[in-house]
Amino acid sequence: MAACQQLRSTSLPLRPHALVQELDDELQRLRSCAAASSASPSPASLAARLGDAYGRIDELVQLPGCGRDALSSARWRRAVEAALDASVSALDLCERARDAAATARQHARAARRAVRRGGDAALARAALRGYARCLAKAGKHAAAGARKKVTIRREDDGAEAPPAAVRVMSEAVAVTAAVVQRAMASLSARVVDERKSRWCAVARLLGGGDWSLGVCRDLDGEDAQEMLQELEESLEAVESGLEHLFRHIVQSRVALLNVITL
Repeated sequence: MAACQQLRSTSLPLRPHALVQELDDELQRLRSCAAASSASPSPASLAARLGDAYGRIDELVQLPGCGRDALSSARWRRAVEAALDASVSALDLCERARDAAATARQHARAARRAVRRGGDAALARAALRGYARCLAKAGKHAAAGARKKVTIRREDDGAEAPPAAVRVMSEAVAVTAAVVQRAMASLSARVVDERKSRWCAVARLLGGGDWSLGVCRDLDGEDAQEMLQELEESLEAVESGLEHLFRHIVQSRVALLNVITL
């Protein structure tokens, strides 16, 4: 029977199960990607990958040696409950970000329609400012979540390492805050960062430029409509990725809850 912690010999250290190592590596990659300035991978992709990682926590719970038997032990009940509490925060972050992306998409659509109707700069500016505000608010909430730490302790305060499912869940919660923060910042930068030359028309429109005079020499109204359409599609992809993430956080919570309630 495979065990979560396998002995190669009596003199060598314990080696984690392959699934544990795989999830540890993936969460570390996601954390690094969320902290990087590169545009790739996309926020939608990061959210979807993190959701897949949460989805595999149920597999950890089923592993002999580090799954249900260890998690149901009285000495780890406090740790399991702490991980469950932390996952509630992750759900809140995810839900707020998903709602912010949906609201931002409505603002982007309103701005595109204003441009299409003949360049109503005032209406477009109002829509894009609403876009920036809702993403900034969700981003601040994610930043606050990233500063929170999950404490995993045994009932007897021993030094033994916690069950893998608890540790992975806690790390996934921390990565969730980083991924959501990255998503909100990335989407916000699409309209407020004039250094991104491809979006300078939208950025200057937000800042108060007169659309009728041409807010960027190499762009016209049709170009701006195209970019705003692309922005709507990006927001829709982020919404989908966050919805996928939300569902799999719920799934992982159910897996842990079943251990301590059934």
